[in-house]
Amino acid sequence: MAILALSFSLKAQQKAWTLDECISYAMEHNVSVLQSKISQENAGYQYKIAKNAWLPSLNANASEDFGFGMSPSSSGIYIPNNSSSTSFGLSLDMPIFSGLNIYNQIKSNELNLQASDKDLEAVKFDLELMIMAYYMQVVYNKEIKSVAEKQLALTEEQHQKTRELYQVGKVAEADVYESAAQVATAKSTLVQANNTLMLSILDLAQTLDLDDVADFDVVSPELFAEGQSLVMPSQEQTYSHAVVNMPGMQAANLRLEQSYFDLKAKKSAWYPKLYLYAGFSDGYYNYFNSEMPNESFGDQMKNNYRTQIAFQLSIPIFNRMQTKYNVKMSQLSIKNQELAITNEELKLKKDIQQAYYNSLAAEQKYDASRESYNAAEVAYRFSNESYIAGKATLLELNESKNRLFKSESEMLQAKYEYLYRVKVMEKYNR
Repeated sequence: MAILALSFSLKAQQKAWTLDECISYAMEHNVSVLQSKISQENAGYQYKIAKNAWLPSLNANASEDFGFGMSPSSSGIYIPNNSSSTSFGLSLDMPIFSGLNIYNQIKSNELNLQASDKDLEAVKFDLELMIMAYYMQVVYNKEIKSVAEKQLALTEEQHQKTRELYQVGKVAEADVYESAAQVATAKSTLVQANNTLMLSILDLAQTLDLDDVADFDVVSPELFAEGQSLVMPSQEQTYSHAVVNMPGMQAANLRLEQSYFDLKAKKSAWYPKLYLYAGFSDGYYNYFNSEMPNESFGDQMKNNYRTQIAFQLSIPIFNRMQTKYNVKMSQLSIKNQELAITNEELKLKKDIQQAYYNSLAAEQKYDASRESYNAAEVAYRFSNESYIAGKATLLELNESKNRLFKSESEMLQAKYEYLYRVKVMEKYNR
């Protein structure tokens, strides 16, 4: 334990991180955030693919064919001759009307991209709350360590006074040993507080996925003044704002809108489709039998070219009921997404209710703990004066001192819990 405490004390020289720095680092390095960014980028590519479906498709081709036995002649009649042919071509096809399938797919992928953006914001929101909770725990443990140091200093001072009183015959020798035992207990409490602080710093550092946790520390945030109440939004105001602005809710609503366009895209399979085709081809023919004349390559390339433009209309009649059931499944997806929104609203409402009442309870706990601490501080001052005057025993003084530090620890815990709970409510109102 002493080695741990020593290693921790060496960290006083390095730069400590603020809460904003912790959050900023986590947003850049957290694995869940990085995975969400990849999903977002993938949705962007899907949207671009859907948009480019309007563009024509252009292809080039070339082939070399060899025929043995019967070969076509220039008149179209097959003759007994071995031959070879070389051909080149360009082909273009472009959708003119696809039953609005392309339009609906574009809208669907656009909404999916927007929902992916909101998914990323939701991951960052949850991560920020988690980092803030770990950060506040570290700051609280720092305060507890400070209380333990103060307790040790006060106990050592009390031990020295007891020795002085013993020397003038005002207290028994047993009080000297009792006060020495109290010093040992205070030292043990300080070591425990130091190690608890170390472990909480380790938790935060691991949550940030830091490679080196040995040189990591944080600074305490600026807190509200003693006796000042923080402004906390109402439960109704918070829910009304969050149900519209929380990224999780926005993503769910965007995916519901997306599912309507998915349904329209499935229905488009019932509609006729019209495509434009265009092509250019040219070729060279060579007969192996010398009795058949072969025109020169240049002449053939000049005379054999062919240009083609065509329209193709496709009218669906029966496709084994695939379109019907695809439409049915899309309708079920819509109902499922509506239920997902309802579930998200209920979850959000419960989370806000819990956060609101937790913040109220934390405020009341903080007010009560401050009063308890102030009373314990006064009681200890009178007990100390009474002990020096010989009107109180060492046991009574120690009990008063322990109550003082217990109430101070409870007050600090309530203060940071109150601060954290209010900040959670503020996050829901961003």
